[in-house]
Amino acid sequence: MKKIIISFILLLIGTLVINAQTLDSVFQDNYSKVLKFDSGRFYRIIENKDSDNDGIWLTTIDTNRSILHIDKDLNIVHYTNTSDGNALRRLFKANNKLYSIRTNFYDGTEFYYKYMDLVCHDTLGNLLFSQRIKNENDDTIKWQNWDAIMLGNSEMIFTLWGDLSSIIDEKPVRFIRVDTSGNVLAVKTFWTNILYMDMIPFNNNYFLFSKSRFFDQVDNKVYFINNNNLEIEDSICGRYAYNMRKINDSIVAFNSIEHRAFDDGIITYYYFYTYLYLMNTRAKYSYSIEDISNPLLDSVFYEADVEKIRFNTNNIDFINTDSIFSYFTISKEWFDITDQRLGTGIINFNSQGSLNYFYQIPVDIGCMTLKATSDGGLIIPYSGNTGLYLYKFMPNGYNSILNLETKEKVNINIYPNPAKDYINVDFDANNFTKGEIQLFDMQGKLVKKFKLKTQKGNRVDISSLKAGNYSYNIIIDGNAFGGMMIVVE
Repeated sequence: MKKIIISFILLLIGTLVINAQTLDSVFQDNYSKVLKFDSGRFYRIIENKDSDNDGIWLTTIDTNRSILHIDKDLNIVHYTNTSDGNALRRLFKANNKLYSIRTNFYDGTEFYYKYMDLVCHDTLGNLLFSQRIKNENDDTIKWQNWDAIMLGNSEMIFTLWGDLSSIIDEKPVRFIRVDTSGNVLAVKTFWTNILYMDMIPFNNNYFLFSKSRFFDQVDNKVYFINNNNLEIEDSICGRYAYNMRKINDSIVAFNSIEHRAFDDGIITYYYFYTYLYLMNTRAKYSYSIEDISNPLLDSVFYEADVEKIRFNTNNIDFINTDSIFSYFTISKEWFDITDQRLGTGIINFNSQGSLNYFYQIPVDIGCMTLKATSDGGLIIPYSGNTGLYLYKFMPNGYNSILNLETKEKVNINIYPNPAKDYINVDFDANNFTKGEIQLFDMQGKLVKKFKLKTQKGNRVDISSLKAGNYSYNIIIDGNAFGGMMIVVE
């Protein structure tokens, strides 16, 4: 009886802790909504290998660190405050346990990773074990970078590389394979020219390891590494592939950075430009997503920060390979004029490399990672000046308005989106009397309006509209509903 009472009290305390945390609405239109978490800031996403993956697990920082699970509708499912130190970084959730790495904290002098511990907690933050996987006296190399991936849900690969004192000389790279108990199963060290790196699990036999010294093709390679003995068995030369994401057994999506030149007749200016590529690992070639390079202006640059993405992962995700999401910070640069931040854009494409649509987010979110959801949407957590924010994008719209008099929800469906020659407008509403759709260009000018005569099958001719983004306003019996659509040529 005493054990039951204690369990009930602990359950009640946990419930109160969850209820004490709130998500406040900041912004919403038909395609987007932004909620603010009442404390802390986003630290990093926790890669979830379990079946409860329709949502996002992440670590936040307040006075202490916390574990937060948000479902696809941005509801708080799980919240636990922990006393983790600054030297601990949560990485994976597998078998309902959280796996982290702990290393020495920066002491104000020369910094490099002297030791590494694999640390395991339960989802309430209780420590289950800590196991050292790299000792301080293993070598004299100054390891100054590290990364990790999880193979299935039973083994992990940790990678160390350094020293960064020279970008020209070869540097050591060490792979350490461990199981979920912290037992070291294999270690492999090799030397190569490296400045940046990325890696992903690929299949039962290999993981992919990408490295770059400079942003050119000569020094860039993607290696096929044997999962068991950590030997390099094959490679693909070409672009530096970072933020890699496996699409299927032969296709990998990734970002790559290249120079883009502008010549004003006197001097040539070079800028770093982020491209999105698909790589065929069997044919060993890569190609850019079509039409991605310039949906706006010639002087618009997409930027996906290498260091930020490498540390926080990831900016490519999908549920369905016909609808793959990515995002970019959009900046406008023209010769020697200072950068102009234009916001953030969401790119959606398929596994064949065709662009589905480009959507410019109506709020400046400075995103750091993303998670596709089963309802066709996308979650992006990001840190603002005053706390943690969660952005939810629904490409097909939330599709409902509320009649304030009857409290009746009216569901709206506008398709196709993107559209070319026409759009269909469907809705359901009891006691429907009259309706109208109004289309506006990005300067707010009314370019078309159309009477909605029936609840289903309203066909609106848009063949006269130029390609671009348009907002719409639907008025049904005096109730307004707005959103965005894209017209393509």
